Amino acid sequence: MDRRTLLTGAGAAVGLAALAAGPAGPRSALAVEGTERTVPRVLAEPSPTGALVRPALRMDAVAVTAPPDGTGTAIRFETAEGLGAWRPLHQHTGGRDDREPVAAALVRAPRGAIGYEVRSEGEAAAVNLYDGERLRLGGPERAWLAPSSAHGPGVPAALPLRTRAGWGADESWRFDEEGNDLWAPVFHPVQALTVHHTAMAAGDDHAADVRAVYHLHAVRQAWGDIGYHLLIDPDGVVYEGRHSGGDGVPVFSGPPAPGRARAVTAGHVYGHNHGNIGVCLLGDFTEELPTRAALDSLVAVLRLLCAVTGVDPAASVEYVNPDTGAVSPGDALARHRDWLATGCPGDAFAEVFDTVVRQRVIAGRG
Repeated sequence: MDRRTLLTGAGAAVGLAALAAGPAGPRSALAVEGTERTVPRVLAEPSPTGALVRPALRMDAVAVTAPPDGTGTAIRFETAEGLGAWRPLHQHTGGRDDREPVAAALVRAPRGAIGYEVRSEGEAAAVNLYDGERLRLGGPERAWLAPSSAHGPGVPAALPLRTRAGWGADESWRFDEEGNDLWAPVFHPVQALTVHHTAMAAGDDHAADVRAVYHLHAVRQAWGDIGYHLLIDPDGVVYEGRHSGGDGVPVFSGPPAPGRARAVTAGHVYGHNHGNIGVCLLGDFTEELPTRAALDSLVAVLRLLCAVTGVDPAASVEYVNPDTGAVSPGDALARHRDWLATGCPGDAFAEVFDTVVRQRVIAGRG
């Protein structure tokens, strides 16, 4: 297990200070045992798409992977009352730049679901988040993410952050059977920030929601890690995402400074991942907006990231892929759909993004 050491010290551009582990939230699978915590391992039962499947596992969600050009993809669930209506799959086309892109979706199963059917080519898997054997976790559950020097009045002095150990990351997923890192971190200068949604309705246990996304990316899509740098739940809690090395500084190669900040490459915007920080809200915002707490937290996170990286949230950029040299014009603060053909971060949210996010981030620069 990777026991992450937290960076402290007033001289760092981003400082982290451990917080005592708090009580688990409602219906949380987190169990505190002395200085260690345990969470259940994620279980999954894969199957081909195109037919009704009744898995042996109790389902909390269904993960679907399909070709990126698939159309008309949908899912329906079977309960004791019979088969429900077809629901469109809100797929994300993305992934690691060194792999072929794959469209994927994560759908929460209704309570009491006994079967599901996916109308799409590809593969699906029933996902169980609570019944696996307990995984022991060490290290601080929470930390603070803070700039070392004063910035504008709208930039937060510090943001609480739930660490990978805090939300229950199974670090074994990052390695092959020989112990080799499946996705060794590489770092590039920060050029842009991009906002996403998971397109799966949030549940009562948000740490379990993060583990579901982690399993989809790291295991089902075989990336070896989660594709987002940071995630935010409906209560505004911020979660550390992509592993960025053993120095304890999330997202970055070390303490960032404007113009010199280097972010770990993740897998949230295919072809535009290097130097692009991905922040993902838990939830499906196709027809509704994020909660006020989530939006406020998102704005605070983006203000802080802009402050420590020097990214201008009002600017347009000529994004340059350092591997290929390809140049893509875009916004320094963007939505996923601004880079790729996708519904992310949801039609309802995307429509008001400029007002409820971008303009607020700009106003808080100081």
